[in-house]
Amino acid sequence: MGGLSSGGDLISSVVAGLLMGLGLDWWLGTRPVFIIIGTLAGFGSGFYRLWRFSAKLEEQAKERRRGS
Repeated sequence: MGGLSSGGDLISSVVAGLLMGLGLDWWLGTRPVFIIIGTLAGFGSGFYRLWRFSAKLEEQAKERRRGS
């Protein structure tokens, strides 16, 4: 699993936040408060997942260098 999967994680997090915000706005009759909040939360979650993925790759590279 490489960069394609982590890119998909980012996109899916943003889309999930957007859809949850859209649903809350529809349910509560507000516009576009929860869409914006959900999208920002999705970006935050997606970038956090990318950061964790890159930290794991960096740790694996360090271990490989130590083993060589």
